Amino acid sequence: MNLSDSPSTTDRPVIRITKDQANSSHVDDLLKRQMSLRGELGIARESQGRWYLQSWFVFMLFGGLFALIAWGIIEPFFEDHIYIQGQVKEVVSSDMSSEHPDLKEVHLEDGNVILVTADTELTHHGGKFETLTPGQEVGFYVEWLPDLGEKFSYAVMVEVNPPTPAPPRSKESLNSLSARHTAISMFFFPLIASMIGLGLGAADGIMCRLVQRALLAGVVGLIIGLLGGFVSSICADLVYAPISALASRQTGESVGFFSTTGFLVQMGGRSLAWAFAGVAMGLGQGMALRSGRLALYGLIGGILGGLLGGLLFDPIDFLIVSKSTPSGHWSRMVGITVIGLTVGGMIGLVELLGRDAWFCMTKGPLSGKEFLVFKNTMRMGCSPRSDIYLFNDPGVAEHHAILRATGGSYEIEGMDGAFPVTVNGRVVKRSRLRHGDQVGLGSTQFTFNCKTNNH
Repeated sequence: MNLSDSPSTTDRPVIRITKDQANSSHVDDLLKRQMSLRGELGIARESQGRWYLQSWFVFMLFGGLFALIAWGIIEPFFEDHIYIQGQVKEVVSSDMSSEHPDLKEVHLEDGNVILVTADTELTHHGGKFETLTPGQEVGFYVEWLPDLGEKFSYAVMVEVNPPTPAPPRSKESLNSLSARHTAISMFFFPLIASMIGLGLGAADGIMCRLVQRALLAGVVGLIIGLLGGFVSSICADLVYAPISALASRQTGESVGFFSTTGFLVQMGGRSLAWAFAGVAMGLGQGMALRSGRLALYGLIGGILGGLLGGLLFDPIDFLIVSKSTPSGHWSRMVGITVIGLTVGGMIGLVELLGRDAWFCMTKGPLSGKEFLVFKNTMRMGCSPRSDIYLFNDPGVAEHHAILRATGGSYEIEGMDGAFPVTVNGRVVKRSRLRHGDQVGLGSTQFTFNCKTNNH
């Protein structure tokens, strides 16, 4: 054959590949399959999960929601100060007036004695306390002073236009009112910690439609939060009480009810108190699933979230509550909700930063959700007992696959020959997983991610 008979290179068809085609996911998949066959690390295309399915957002949402529920439960029974109401019998100078010249004693017809000063606030109206007249019906928000006598108290605020008729509890003895106030205060931390623990424990189960897991982890979170809340309440009081007393003794430029320095000291004390409470809020899921890793994430995140939320509590109160408002209902609602948001968000953030391996669902009912590898052996399938539960996929078996983690290496094994497992498009019985591998169970697809690039 003559060379002249061979086709000219100019007559050969030209194959043109566009930039979009070269960067397509199909090319990546083909390259990954080729490299995986050679035992090399495939090309990892990071799958970005939908933000509203990310753990930090889910935990933050459930933490804030259940904190708000906790506020709704306890607020009708919680009072910032003891409230008493009655008719003024007389107003006289106090026996302690030598030390406090402007200190007055307001004697009520029922025998109660309330200490007031010229600086005592008037509720709602603003301004300062003025002389009361005998026979006048007045309400007082007070702090009980049992050292001076059962009937003695110190007025924090004066209600010059009290409700008529007087609330039944305002006629009870100071001893009884103080006991009720103390009892309700004792349940403040435990109730909030238990409700946030319930929400955070149940969050992942609810998102994955695992009723049994949601109930189990939620109940465990509630119990741990309740018991831990009582313990943390005692610890918090030991820390907060002296710091609060120190804050009240500070002098200087006034901010709210404290000086500037006192306000900052108060913020620090409350932050530490909520950090103690946060210890018990995030342990439910880890304890229920017997995962030390999840429990550790919950512990660290709970402490950090409590610190941050507690630090914001007083500024929120300062911005919402005025000096002439006797109760911080709305500021407490916002503050407690912020506690739930920060605890949940910090637990999710700690998990995000501390995780070693995870699956991101790229195709399926929860596409975009990330599933943390939180145990050395994890089951995958449509059984509700699975660690990674796959629903609404008829191609997934009850016990479809098992994932094993050993020393930074990860291996997946199919458990049912009738329901294959694919890795990068190949059916496998058992396969070592590498960062970026595409894993398929039925029609559900995942991208496997890990921080250790083992070849």
